[in-house]
Amino acid sequence: MKKLVTAAAMGSALVMANAVQAASVEGLGIGAGYGLFSGPTLELNYPINDVLQVRGALSSGMALSESTNDTDIDYDVESDGGMNRLALDYHPFGGAFFLSAGYAVNNFNLSALGTSAAGQSVEIGDTTYDVDADVALNGQLDWESGATISLGWGHSPAQGWGAMIELGAIFTGAPDVALSGTGTVDANDGNGPQDVSSSQLVQDALDKEEQKIKNDVGDYDFLPILQAGVTYRF
Repeated sequence: MKKLVTAAAMGSALVMANAVQAASVEGLGIGAGYGLFSGPTLELNYPINDVLQVRGALSSGMALSESTNDTDIDYDVESDGGMNRLALDYHPFGGAFFLSAGYAVNNFNLSALGTSAAGQSVEIGDTTYDVDADVALNGQLDWESGATISLGWGHSPAQGWGAMIELGAIFTGAPDVALSGTGTVDANDGNGPQDVSSSQLVQDALDKEEQKIKNDVGDYDFLPILQAGVTYRF
């Protein structure tokens, strides 16, 4: 569904751009930059009047990759997806400073693959297991689309080259968390080896681990907007 909405938003932005170009490129502003989480960003804006501008931004996402170790599990964490925004910018003084409000179609997510080899121990939920066959745990954090507010400096109504910086937030709500796994573990509780992918006992432990993560990230109910770049107005 997110991909469909993103494609529709991108299509709308291209249609808007073609319509503006067909009318006149005079006053059209473009920008290229880099943002936290959003990664490389391409922006297009057009003035409605001397103080209001409509702006669209397409981004490919920030490439994050990190390896960590926790309770004898080696985790490889990676990010995927970008953020695409449509906003109305208000330039109260008719210059470069602006206040902005809009909406972001967000595809940014984090995925983690954790592995633990046979002979090691692993803690899932509140239970410590001996690993009988290599364990792989898959986790993903997904943020929703949401409203945006920001302020910044750039996309001046004046013609020519300029710079842009923007600070704000996308109100996504707390991320959704999903955990799953494969392998064989034994809690030494008399129940014998358990298949991680099918055992209800292990699934209950995964549910507890999932809830722990949700509690840890529950207060992070927005994604920051922090980006900078260069602009040009025709």
